[in-house]
Amino acid sequence: MSVLDRFEKSVEGAVNGVFNKFGSKDIQPVDLSSALEREIDKEAMAVGRDRTVAPNEYRFKLSSPDFDRIEQWGAETLANELADNLTKYAESQHYAFVGPVVVIFEEDLNLNQGDLTHLTSESVQGNAAPVTATNETKDCPVLEINGRQYLLTAPKTVIGRGSNCDIVIDDPGISRSHLEIDITDNGVIARDLGSTNGTYVEGHQVPAATLLDGNTITIGRTRILFWASSAPQE
Repeated sequence: MSVLDRFEKSVEGAVNGVFNKFGSKDIQPVDLSSALEREIDKEAMAVGRDRTVAPNEYRFKLSSPDFDRIEQWGAETLANELADNLTKYAESQHYAFVGPVVVIFEEDLNLNQGDLTHLTSESVQGNAAPVTATNETKDCPVLEINGRQYLLTAPKTVIGRGSNCDIVIDDPGISRSHLEIDITDNGVIARDLGSTNGTYVEGHQVPAATLLDGNTITIGRTRILFWASSAPQE
């Protein structure tokens, strides 16, 4: 269960969540999530008749007490879950991204506790853009992970559990930087990055392998499907 789910259930009285120890005047994860949805709605911009692009990098400036509280919750985990929830929200609104969705927390000594008005966003070209609409225009190789598709928009895409990866997967069997996908003139190559549990392509553990359309990559408990093109299949 995610941080946000745990908090919502605690509010409903279903369970005693970790956030109940904080007073009602303190910011809560759902406040951050709501602020992100307002920001994406405000900044999303139509770039064609059927395409609306939204920022993919979001930066919260927070007071010292709020920043410390988020550190106690687990800033990296919360940032990843907020980014995942925002991607799902963007899908419901048919917004497109130019890169992976990232949420960043920064401390500002001059801000008052509970102030969430200092949230900024921008579009930053990345290595893997989550597919949120059917009208994505760029034809790229695609990875399908846990029911979500990602366009591989750069020559190298790093996948792992760490927040600095291009695609972050919450799976304890995956290393922080586990797998790299390289797009080369000779094909698309899956390359293990010295992971603890290895990388498997079609069930075979490999240090590196050239991917074919429809191949399955397994890292930890996660299965990744590779598609050579994002163009609709005939």
